[in-house]
Amino acid sequence: MALPKHFEAIEDHLDKYFTENDTILVFDEIESSDFHLDVYWIKPGEKRNYTVLLSNGISGIPLKTPDKSLAKYIELCILLPPDWDFENNNWRKPENYWPIGLMKGLGRYPLENGTWLGYGHTVQEIEPMTGTDFMATLLLKSKTLYNDFPDDFQRIKYGKTVIEIFLLFPLYTEELNYKKVNGTDKLLELFEKENIDEILDVKRKNVCTNILK
Repeated sequence: MALPKHFEAIEDHLDKYFTENDTILVFDEIESSDFHLDVYWIKPGEKRNYTVLLSNGISGIPLKTPDKSLAKYIELCILLPPDWDFENNNWRKPENYWPIGLMKGLGRYPLENGTWLGYGHTVQEIEPMTGTDFMATLLLKSKTLYNDFPDDFQRIKYGKTVIEIFLLFPLYTEELNYKKVNGTDKLLELFEKENIDEILDVKRKNVCTNILK
């Protein structure tokens, strides 16, 4: 059976930016209640000391955006430390699997809630992410990927369609509240001031612990 066009476009995109020296595996979704959503596991490379998880499937359904200038087709990614343990079925352990689960959950969020996702959006969790105190996720454009890849890695083009890749960045409750009041840019300024990296650190500093509205 032929792959859907968006699947082929994303695979062609990966072929463009990665070589046979890179290792890319797929967490293939066996059963899907709505649409098929895979996650690519891109292992660290010679010049890239972090793991990339990238979704493939969300872009199969156009988002109902309020403005034509906003991205109707998206995929999601998250950057993990190089030693994040997915080997030997350890990806099944909750403390290792949750970034994959987060990506799949947010990938289905627009369809399940009749909404859309884009830059600067935050989605709050009911419970903390496994083994962390993170309670929400912020969607960004990754500076790390922009710096480490040539051309425009975070925009996948095929025909007249453009798929935007957004970075998932987990937040603490205080950071979420600060962002709601002050906006995404102000929160990013705090991250920059405290040298917060885009690569996931489950024990990173909460930049809003001692900040009042």
